[in-house]
Amino acid sequence: MNIEIIPFEPEAATEREWARFHAYRRVRHEETDPKDPIAEDTTTEKLMKRPDPHVKISRFAVVDAAQPSGQIGSLDYYTFREESPSYHANKHLAYVELEVLRSSRRRGVGRTILAEAAKLAKEHGKEVILSSCFEEDGMAFIRAINAQVALKGQENRLFLDRVEWQMVERWAEEGPTRSPYSTLQWFTNRIDESIIVDYSEIYKETANQVPLDDLDVNDIIHTPESFRVREARIEDVGGTWLTAITREAKGQISGLTEMIHWPDRETMIQQGLTGVKEPFRGSGLGKWLKAAMLLRVRREFPQVKVITTTNATSNAPMLSINQRLGFKIHRETAMAQIGLEALEAYLGS
Repeated sequence: MNIEIIPFEPEAATEREWARFHAYRRVRHEETDPKDPIAEDTTTEKLMKRPDPHVKISRFAVVDAAQPSGQIGSLDYYTFREESPSYHANKHLAYVELEVLRSSRRRGVGRTILAEAAKLAKEHGKEVILSSCFEEDGMAFIRAINAQVALKGQENRLFLDRVEWQMVERWAEEGPTRSPYSTLQWFTNRIDESIIVDYSEIYKETANQVPLDDLDVNDIIHTPESFRVREARIEDVGGTWLTAITREAKGQISGLTEMIHWPDRETMIQQGLTGVKEPFRGSGLGKWLKAAMLLRVRREFPQVKVITTTNATSNAPMLSINQRLGFKIHRETAMAQIGLEALEAYLGS
């Protein structure tokens, strides 16, 4: 199949290029998540146009040369910017999102796109390429190129009409009793300037304690700047970022949890990070935070029917809490990695 891989730059894309992209993503949505609401075109454009201060994204549209007006695949290539605090520990990495419409698979398209990703990685001096998938075709592709499945995960979902709310209310009530020196504090869309540095530190610490199994990834550094960019992105599209933290008697932050709601995905809300600093574990803070957040979502987002989250299958403590709340596996996921030399050897075979 004769294909073309064309740069797609959201900040400069024409109406015709956006129309081609939106038509493509709607087909992909029907292939992967047909029962879920899809983000509106304007929301998608606003989110994609805002640059990330830490990550550089190079995007490409994949088209059939015989029908260039229609997109059949995509390539998104991610690397840390040199000015990012995460760069030096992870400068060997490139992350790749590679997609092909089902109607165009098994015709060499994926291999051609992967060759382009390898070319970019070599130009940028990268040594390891990461990618993720959840479709069986993607799993088969990983096996075919002899990539390592370095991290297995799950997308889990909680249907709110099946929650045992009495248990949730009990967890929320037990929180202050089990942790009498802890207080709960809430933020909507913006973390107060007075604690943004401390918040960034606990977010970095707890996020980097999430199991990565065999992934060749080092600590990711979250900064006040990165959270201000997140706040602006969410504000752009009228979303809500709801955060709860626990603070101790001397003011230190001991735990956190967060949810993100997008207005054009009205019936769904996304559970983000939940974490407790190691010295404060074992006192029920995680259960308190999760329960308090669930009760607030029920109260303030009555239209929400489903909570989505992702977990590593090796993250036993978080899976245990989620399973007790009623989260069920929606689909299994995998994060794969392959060295550039091994990938080039495969492509040259």
